[in-house]
Amino acid sequence: MVVIALSAAVLLWSFFQAPVTCGAPIRGRNDGCRNNASGLLMGCHIRQHRWQKLKMLIVRRRVREFCSGLFSDSKATLVTLAVVGSFISGLVALIPGVAVH
Repeated sequence: MVVIALSAAVLLWSFFQAPVTCGAPIRGRNDGCRNNASGLLMGCHIRQHRWQKLKMLIVRRRVREFCSGLFSDSKATLVTLAVVGSFISGLVALIPGVAVH
């Protein structure tokens, strides 16, 4: 249960509090907004960017753009790898028999 709780805590931290760049699409720049953001799912201090990041997950055409932004720079890559590792460790702790003995 401790591993599951810690994995969930890392997932929540990565999605909502980890320091990454915003990356919301803006006019005039191909790489998106470069402001600091809190978490992979949240945008920067500009309210419209928060909605744009959320819309990227919902609108089917924009999911690819969101996923490519997960590996855009070193900070985002590190947080994305933390999410994947946390998800796998929580899955191994939750489902018995998944871990190789």
